[in-house]
Formats: sequence, structure tokens, C-alpha cells
Amino acid sequence: MEQRSTSKSTDKRGRAAAASGRGRTSAVGTAAGGSRSDDPIVGVVGAPHGVGGEVKVHPRTDIADRFSKGSRLLCDGMGELVVASVRGPADVPIVRFDGLNTRNDAERIRGRNLRVSRAEARRAAKDAYLWADLLGLRAETPEGKSLGTVSEVLRAGETDVLVVRAEGSRDELMFPAIASVVREVDIAGGRIVVVPQEVLG
Repeated sequence: MEQRSTSKSTDKRGRAAAASGRGRTSAVGTAAGGSRSDDPIVGVVGAPHGVGGEVKVHPRTDIADRFSKGSRLLCDGMGELVVASVRGPADVPIVRFDGLNTRNDAERIRGRNLRVSRAEARRAAKDAYLWADLLGLRAETPEGKSLGTVSEVLRAGETDVLVVRAEGSRDELMFPAIASVVREVDIAGGRIVVVPQEVLG
């Protein structure tokens, strides 16, 4: 999700969620307004602020200038929105978009996801992987033992956590995305190599 992992074995850092629930991606498809439902979510529109079209935005990204003036974002059901102004705290910025000038305009986008294309997310992340790249990868030990597949990426404080679920099981294994645990990420090969913490012991 934007969505970058703290581990050098995976990427750099990630705070964005790929769906409204942190660390979960939605099924691939096309959302009304032209965005793909697997495009990374970088924010969720909150309540209107005042009567001039401003809204509070709840970020799902660690890209510092994602909501700067002039930024172009894809809003589910609305198409592209351009940031006209931004103020307030970084954790919940107050944003106004071009063409949305009244409280009623702000109400129309309340609760909608703000996204960027996967290509834009990769550009911003530079050499980092997106959280979405990790979902579905096979998890294996260095000896080649299968542990399951990565089903979620969660944010736990300053460290990402990979949730691995064995096929046909509800049991979950959790691996902090740090270099001592996540030894290799092979996107092309569809796998990650992890060391269970009891082995590190």
C-alpha cells in the first residue's frame, strides 16, 4: 500500500493500507471513476471542514508530500481530483480539491478512498516494494519448508508484520518485517524466505 515495508529485505517503510482496513488489498477490478480497485489507497476522505468544500483526509501513506497542492489523486466513484489547498496537521490534513467549493460538494466525497496508480506508487517508493507486492507470496524457511502464503501486511508500531496463513487453515503465523526474519523477497519467483522467531531464539 505507499505500502512499503520496514525491512531492508522487503522495502523501506510503509504506512499505507491497500484497502480501507490496514494491510488488506481489495480484489482486482475497476472502481467507478476509472481507478482500479487494486490501486493503492493513499487516503480516506473524512468529514467536511467548514462550508468551503474542505475535507479532513485520513492518510494511508508515508509519502510526505502526497497531499500537497497540485497533487492528482483518484477518488473512488469520482475520477481524478486535484488538490487545490492543504493545511492543518500532517496526520489529518484539511484538503480542498479543485471544483469542490461547498459543504455539499465535500459531503459527496465523504468516506471515499483516495488512490494513486500502481505506477505512481512505485515511482514514489523508488526502490521499495509495495505492500501489495507481498500479498500472495509463498512463505518458506531457508531450508525450503512451506509455511503458507502472505495473506495480510499489518502495521504494528514502527514495524510491518507479515501475516502468513497455511492453505486450508485458519491458523496464522506472524513475522516482523525485519532483516533478521525476512531473509529474501523474490517477487518474480512468488516467494519470500523467512526465519521463524523460535529459530532465531
